[in-house]
Amino acid sequence: MNTKRLIVVGGLIAGAIGTAVFLGTKAQSTKAQSTKPIVAVSTFSLYEVSSTIAGETLEVSPIVPLGSDPHMFSPAPAQVAQITRADFFIYNGAGFETWTQSFTNTLTQTTKVIDMSQHVTLLKSDDAHDDHEEHHDGGYDPHYWLDIDNMIKMTQTLEKEFSVKFPKNEQIYHTNAAAYIAKLQKLKSDYQSALKECKNRTLISNHDAFGYLAHANSLENISIIGLSSDEQPSAKIIAQIVARVKEHGIKTIFFEEMINDNIAQTIARETGAKALPLQPLENISEDELKSHQTYESIMRANLAKMTQAMECR
Repeated sequence: MNTKRLIVVGGLIAGAIGTAVFLGTKAQSTKAQSTKPIVAVSTFSLYEVSSTIAGETLEVSPIVPLGSDPHMFSPAPAQVAQITRADFFIYNGAGFETWTQSFTNTLTQTTKVIDMSQHVTLLKSDDAHDDHEEHHDGGYDPHYWLDIDNMIKMTQTLEKEFSVKFPKNEQIYHTNAAAYIAKLQKLKSDYQSALKECKNRTLISNHDAFGYLAHANSLENISIIGLSSDEQPSAKIIAQIVARVKEHGIKTIFFEEMINDNIAQTIARETGAKALPLQPLENISEDELKSHQTYESIMRANLAKMTQAMECR
């Protein structure tokens, strides 16, 4: 596979219900009243895996606000205090949450800190073009949850960690994790089948969040801006992408709804392509919350858009 970028680059039901109250007022009021052990998490994928495995045994508490760009997030003192009271603090790592660096070493031994990037397979971000100057921790792309194999590894890791900490619930965690992994394996199989034969195998997006999705499915990944969502692309990068879209008859430019999509829309207009949203699952929106979206449902919606854009059969 040739990944090329123009820049550097009980339980399942409980999990679905948990997603529906992700960072809502119900979740906040429940947390205040709960006597359950608390698991504080930083990203949506970690929230879903944790709440699905835990079922009703733990109170999973997301830190990053609903609908916000997690790249730009900085916790308020109350949120830091929330983490210090937790039995677990689980964060994405690989430089995704720069705000964790100032306090994770100061947490007491009663809070188990898990950097999930230490338990998955990472892709180097320097697999890419030299025009991109921003680097994440260790030069790795932190959007690893978009490789379904990594979601399986995350599930296995948290099943083990929760079972060690709360052994009386070990069978619950094992049962819930096994059912969730089976769903992930089916999702992976469906991706492989749907993207096996496509007229166009290039995924162009406004934000370099889809490298793992492309790599896992043997797609070429081209992004307008880099791993950080507040970058501005150079005129050279934009011109190269416009030329590529026209030369290869690419019909769709994808964009992430939670960050500025002006450049993606401009390229689409100039080339006659469509601009469509693709969800990188860094966070979920208000509408996704209200419609009870999950990792699986969002990934399947992404797949439907990709197969149409890439003219797969």
